[in-house]
Amino acid sequence: MRFLSAFALFLLACSLMSNSNPAEAQTQTVLSEQLAARSADVLRLLQGAEIEAEVFDENFRNAVPPAQFRALTRQVAAEQGRPLEILSIEPRNAHSATLRIRFEKSIGTINMDLETKTPHRISGLLLTGFEAAGTSIDDVLAAIDTLPGRQGVLIQLLDTTDLPPVAALDPDGRYAIASAFKLYVLAELDRAVRAGERQWSDVVPLGPKSHPSGISQNWPDGSPVTLHTLATLMISISDNSATDTLVKILGQERLADIVKATGHHNPAELQPFLMTRQASALKMPVHAERRARFLAAGPEERENLLAEFDSVLTLDSLDSRILTSKPNYIDQLEWFATPQDMVRLLAHLDRNASPESLAILAVNPGIGQDAARKWRYFGYKGGSEPGVLSYNFLLRSGAGKNYALSVTWNNPEQSLQESDLLALTTRLVNLLADP
Repeated sequence: MRFLSAFALFLLACSLMSNSNPAEAQTQTVLSEQLAARSADVLRLLQGAEIEAEVFDENFRNAVPPAQFRALTRQVAAEQGRPLEILSIEPRNAHSATLRIRFEKSIGTINMDLETKTPHRISGLLLTGFEAAGTSIDDVLAAIDTLPGRQGVLIQLLDTTDLPPVAALDPDGRYAIASAFKLYVLAELDRAVRAGERQWSDVVPLGPKSHPSGISQNWPDGSPVTLHTLATLMISISDNSATDTLVKILGQERLADIVKATGHHNPAELQPFLMTRQASALKMPVHAERRARFLAAGPEERENLLAEFDSVLTLDSLDSRILTSKPNYIDQLEWFATPQDMVRLLAHLDRNASPESLAILAVNPGIGQDAARKWRYFGYKGGSEPGVLSYNFLLRSGAGKNYALSVTWNNPEQSLQESDLLALTTRLVNLLADP
């Protein structure tokens, strides 16, 4: 998942100096005088006060010079509005705390670390995320509904089968879901392992290769990797080459079966089950004739055409400028599902998935560790490309309540401002977690 530019820079620059002590965090919870004072300094810094020399320690100033820090804070303010007030200070120990600061457009969460000795200057500052400032789930859904394009949201309590949704916005609408389709691949791999057809430790050759996102596209061709490694790469960093390897191994028939078994409203939408390389290549101008034939065909004929075309749907036919510049056939060449389909898929995983699959699903929380820590279990898989965002969560609260949450945003006319939906979705997750 991509983050807004200032946020990413802030994470990189300011997290370098963090010196929090987890062991101490478990024994100290009182708000110390130095934490209270430096928290006020953080707000002043975000509001533009030029006090870096007295507030930051030397190592921090060397890593993030005052001019760079001010540029970062100005960019954050441009995107989130002026910082207004400190909402809360949660001490982790006598010298570190988590701050929640209200901006005009959102609420930011910041982890702060101090020197242990007087004058207790700031040695680490980590902006971990933003959430919208709505006071209720209905408020947040109304804000999501105003975004340009189409939006679908469904929040479902999974503990019984007869409960109405906690909240819904166009839950039966058809949406492109981008890499969220990889949840179907995980579900089928998990089924195969539980059935004894495969083992997590099975070693297979990597390939066919695809384009980033991910890292395995840079590994040697045919590298021996376990199914567990492929699944972890696919879910945690949305590795496309790992995904395409699993799609090839599992096969079209089995993947079609899992789409039906998890309750997709129209399984033909995902037949044949496209590899990431194939879907991207078919969008290229060089494959215009093949694309037209593929889109005009029915599911079974498409499967035959895909097998026929596969040898020419190569990586060297991809133009990254076309893939990343604007929405491209997102209403025709994609993986499609409704929010209801995604919630049924998450519910299937909740009922059936092995501990290994659930652990893989929890590697990357997507929206930040501070939101995830409010939950006993936090599983996530997202998807994004120009014009498409999809966030999907499997959640278990401290009280033992189980939720599935799916949020999707499509706009075939323009790229999306991911930070807008990220902040609103984070707010939804936090409102659900609050008692």
